[in-house]
Amino acid sequence: MKKVILLTMAVLFTFAASSYALQPPADKMQINLKEAWNVKATQKGVLFNHATHLPKLDNKCENCHSSPQGATKIQVPGEIKGANANNGAHKFCWSCHDKQPKPNKTPGKTCTKCHTLPK
Repeated sequence: MKKVILLTMAVLFTFAASSYALQPPADKMQINLKEAWNVKATQKGVLFNHATHLPKLDNKCENCHSSPQGATKIQVPGEIKGANANNGAHKFCWSCHDKQPKPNKTPGKTCTKCHTLPK
């Protein structure tokens, strides 16, 4: 009986530890993408919330990052400049958000849906 209890506890501990390891550090849970990507822009910044996105991405950091640990920055396709669809950040974000609801769940691509942070 002790072996069963110890084995159960070991499995639970391993699961809890691996789930914790998948979470970004507290200071990286919410990221100002304008600052993270060092963009000099006239538009307001975008707040990226890992807690909102991780469950939708099956808790796999490598769905956006080039390493499973999420340690490397995301490489956006092209230049982050301009309001058009060729903007690298727009291509990156819209690849999912065209299929799923935008943060405020209304249709269309309106700048202020994502660009909410102060300039």
